[in-house]
Amino acid sequence: MTEPFVETETCRTKCRWVAKVFGEFNRPRTTVRSLFYYALRRVEPDYPICGGFVGEIRVTRQFDESDASRLVKWATLASELGYIPRDALLKEVPGIHVLAPDYRPSGAHAELWIDRSALNPLIWPVCNRYGITLVSVSGARLDDALRDPRTGARGGEALLLCMADLSPSGLSFVRALEDAVSGSGIRLTHMALTPEQVARLHIPMVRADKKAADKQYRDLLRSAGLDGRMMAELDALEACYPGGIAGFLEGLIREHVISAHM
Repeated sequence: MTEPFVETETCRTKCRWVAKVFGEFNRPRTTVRSLFYYALRRVEPDYPICGGFVGEIRVTRQFDESDASRLVKWATLASELGYIPRDALLKEVPGIHVLAPDYRPSGAHAELWIDRSALNPLIWPVCNRYGITLVSVSGARLDDALRDPRTGARGGEALLLCMADLSPSGLSFVRALEDAVSGSGIRLTHMALTPEQVARLHIPMVRADKKAADKQYRDLLRSAGLDGRMMAELDALEACYPGGIAGFLEGLIREHVISAHM
């Protein structure tokens, strides 16, 4: 047999493993990072790696944090080859995305701001059910999002809810949003992820970017008893929280929005 055929069979073996894990995860649509966290929780030593002759799968082991970039590759290929549905992996779409609810409840106009777009399909049904506008800002200027005519933040009467990873970049997004609305009369609530939530719910953490994790970030995590070299991602909620990120968000809305207007 030719080497390309061996490589193709190797790829198929890895793609079949991804399909198996995706099926166990039992989510019709998810992000690759959420699938990564589910794979980390598995104890089966069945992750296929090359051993012996190059191109042959002779060794399996437990999936590890260091396999993250490989999972992106094999999950993408598994989708292209039809091992998992082509629309199952939610991808980041750059830009400013504003989703308006079908109805608006009485009281303050509420918006949920997040610096990710891939999670929109998972959290939008919850936002829509509670009459909350969803604003995701991915690879775009925050100032442009605040000036976008589809948002109500510029009017000074909106309640802004914010969700971001507990990471250097996530914290920067929260701080930038806080600075942008400071003095405007707009109420801003940083709902997640906070160090206290990560510690209390035992949300899994992975290594953060060493260059991006400044002293302020490290001190913030250490104040909650967390390792300042680590980060926690919203995607992990899909794998470790009952009801996934949608269930997590619903609890936050009941705590920060509904109870505040009762």
